[in-house]
Amino acid sequence: MLGSLLRRGVSHGYAVISDITSWHAATWTDVKPGSIYHALDKLESQGMTKSVNSENNEKLGPSRKEYIVTEQGEVEFRILLESALVSADIQQLSVGIAFMDMLSRPRVIALLQQRRVELEKSIRFLKSLPTEECPSEPSKHPELVGIWAGYVENEATATERILANVQAGKYVFKSDSLEGK
Repeated sequence: MLGSLLRRGVSHGYAVISDITSWHAATWTDVKPGSIYHALDKLESQGMTKSVNSENNEKLGPSRKEYIVTEQGEVEFRILLESALVSADIQQLSVGIAFMDMLSRPRVIALLQQRRVELEKSIRFLKSLPTEECPSEPSKHPELVGIWAGYVENEATATERILANVQAGKYVFKSDSLEGK
């Protein structure tokens, strides 16, 4: 939600719903279009956003409440975004990737490197777990341990690919345009 508002500058609920729908965000986040207005009210009550009067002077219907992200909201967005880029949770990482261009390229590289290190630790741990041909308890089942090790290895491979692309200069970051000035 904060990312949509920050990308737009000033926005109303319907535009946020439009963004979330066009981004197919319901497939990679917990945000559902039906909860947008409640979430916008909650963000406003927490000081993350501020409502402003619509600049649309046309009287085609009821006035529309528009929102901007406050300084507190921008700080919170950055904290959440950085946390998402190191998260082991696939939905949080997905949000981080979707909005990583709102950070600087060097910061994204550092966060993805941090994620890679943590995933490598997890892989070593999972591969060190004892397994038994006829497991005496679920945690020693070779298939269970194998599923988790494979999952984390896949996450590490994906992180490495994303990191290589970012390091190679792929994608445009908001800070890239500032560095050229």
